[in-house]
Amino acid sequence: MAVVTGAPGTENASNSAKSIGGSDRRFNLQGVGLTVVVVALALLFTWINPRFATLSNLANVLTQSSTYVIVAMGMTFVISKAGIDLSVGSLLALVTCVFFGMVDGGSPWGLALIVMFGLAIALGALNGALVAFLAIPALIATLGTMVAFRGAALLHSAGELYFGLPGPILWLGQGAVFGIPVPILVAALFVAFSFWLFNHTSFGLHVRAVGGNRESARLAGINVQRIEVLTYALMGFAVALGGLLWMARIDGTQATMGTAMEIHVIAAVIIGGTSLFGGRGTIYGSLLGAILLSMLNNALVIAGVEFFWQLVAIGAIVIAAVTINNFRENRIPWLRKIGGRRS
Repeated sequence: MAVVTGAPGTENASNSAKSIGGSDRRFNLQGVGLTVVVVALALLFTWINPRFATLSNLANVLTQSSTYVIVAMGMTFVISKAGIDLSVGSLLALVTCVFFGMVDGGSPWGLALIVMFGLAIALGALNGALVAFLAIPALIATLGTMVAFRGAALLHSAGELYFGLPGPILWLGQGAVFGIPVPILVAALFVAFSFWLFNHTSFGLHVRAVGGNRESARLAGINVQRIEVLTYALMGFAVALGGLLWMARIDGTQATMGTAMEIHVIAAVIIGGTSLFGGRGTIYGSLLGAILLSMLNNALVIAGVEFFWQLVAIGAIVIAAVTINNFRENRIPWLRKIGGRRS
């Protein structure tokens, strides 16, 4: 991973970004390969069960994957920065419960929405501050907040199942524009925004620079601590947006919502081609990874596979994704030795 060189400052960073090129453009071949895999799996699932290929089911797959796609966009930034966020599912549960609690308490839904997004961004920034200013490893920091946020959600809801959204919010999850479900459109817009932010701004370049070599990025004039906090704040925004679509789609929420979401999202990002060790990432790959996992879940449901076996499948995919990542980056010692002997 190349980092910004020359005089410090955003202008130099932007000029360097042009010479380095967008990260997604550097993964064109890999993106084509993953696209072929997604199409091949879709054909396989259709051959096994023709119901998979119906327009209604494909729309259902994309609608259900909308939340995971949006959260995967935020996770792409975090992992490209050589971070991790295990708290996304717990944060989603907390902010959606807070939203419902305010609406049920008589607050205007617009105010509740502002508080929901503000809280998610603030708590995301808290994760970044723990990593940036207290030097707590991201795995430990977000593991701690994962438990804390889930506990706060349980305390806030007291085990209550919330339901009954205002009409305008419900439309975001169940409405359609020209026959296209709104969640798909919102997810598509956020993917486009993420692509631009990741590949065509100095912020996206700085995220990858910090992930590639934190110390070199600091010496190049990048405010590493600021990037840490902003990246996790963006993650919080993505969680709030994804949570909004999820609760609008099912017209409800509860404190256990989003359990194990972090595993699904991290797997999607790694499958997509983002380096688990930071410095490289691809928005397009994360999009395909999220859709691929949603397709798999949908196919298993149609096939009548029990939910617990679905969890086994997701766990196996996570291990396979990390293994593939290690192969791709030549991080397996015994393979490096074999390669060295052959050369």
